Amino acid sequence: MKIASWLRRGGWHTVHINALDPFDTESLSKLGAPRRRPNGTGKIFRQPLPWPVEGFSLERNYSRYGIDRESFSWKISQTRPDLILITSVMTYWYGGVKEAVDLCRMHHPSVPVVVGGIYATLMPEHCRNTCGPDYVVAGEAERGLRVQLGHRLPFPPGPLTEESDPEDPVWRESGVIRLNRGCPMACEYCASRLLEPRFLPGDPDEAFLRLKGIHERWGTTHFAFYDDALLVNRDTLFKPFLERVLSWNKGLSFYLPNAVHARYLDGETLDMMADAGFQELRMGYESSSDDFHERHDRKINGDIFQAALDHIRASRFPLDRCAAYVLAGLPGQRHGEVEESVRTASSYGIRCRIAQFSPVPRSSLWEESCRFSSLPLEKEPLFHNNTFFSMEWEGFTRSDLEQIKRLSLSLSPN
Repeated sequence: MKIASWLRRGGWHTVHINALDPFDTESLSKLGAPRRRPNGTGKIFRQPLPWPVEGFSLERNYSRYGIDRESFSWKISQTRPDLILITSVMTYWYGGVKEAVDLCRMHHPSVPVVVGGIYATLMPEHCRNTCGPDYVVAGEAERGLRVQLGHRLPFPPGPLTEESDPEDPVWRESGVIRLNRGCPMACEYCASRLLEPRFLPGDPDEAFLRLKGIHERWGTTHFAFYDDALLVNRDTLFKPFLERVLSWNKGLSFYLPNAVHARYLDGETLDMMADAGFQELRMGYESSSDDFHERHDRKINGDIFQAALDHIRASRFPLDRCAAYVLAGLPGQRHGEVEESVRTASSYGIRCRIAQFSPVPRSSLWEESCRFSSLPLEKEPLFHNNTFFSMEWEGFTRSDLEQIKRLSLSLSPN
């Protein structure tokens, strides 16, 4: 959406096709309505497909997610583009990217097709060879588009910024907001530093105006933060943003699908979050083992997490709305360590969420993951999906994982 806003500022006319739209009319008539919640989250359309990997399947359906293929194809056929931009997210969702490229080629064979986004950045050669676009933009979009297509098409003279207008939201029931880009940490299991090498602080005033614009135009009241490091430099970034939200006082609700760093929590921030309407607080705990953190992330230890819990208990933020992520399934990790982490996190009186490890191409753990796994991770991105539990071994079996999940649920506060 930021790229579309940038192009519009440069004089382009843009058409947005949202292939995940849960309210697409034709898809509703064919597939029925997916279950949605009042806060704007919920299911999207799903169509089961045959398993794409010969000789391998799980006791689960493999599915295409998003609007009906014929509806998507018709929407593409109604456009007359000079350029087609397709985004991508998880590496193991590349099948949808390939279908989108194929349909765009069918309707507009002479128009340049460009794929960017996370999958394109982490696996550009696989994207180029398997999905077949004309161009793959790995990394920052503005530079990649100028370098690869600047000789053919005019691009705006100004930079691509965080600015985006609310002209065409993905959907109106909920909104996405981001204050900062990147993360100063360099955790071995994470792709954040690959996608954004620097931590780039945002502007609290601009972030608030984007929020305000979406609410005033569409009535959106539920917003999710997608920052990787929301609380870094909290006194100059996050708190000023919260001050503007509190002064505006529109009764909004905020969510944190990405965990925040426990080391940056303090009482004042927690009180402001509670007053501003934050519905949850998810923290990156990962493991109770100091050896784990010394090796993989160096971002937390028992003392830091205990201090964060003390701040929460002394604040107005409800403890029963707090959760800790515990990471499971790293190469060579034993189930006993994860079980102990679940028990320790739950003993604080908060919910424990199991975050299953997914091997990330080019991350610090990627080569070790490829050596450890019995699955061909380098050749087939579908196996990056944690559904396959690609790091299973005798010290941590699928049965162990299911037992830990049940333990987590049983220890969660009511």
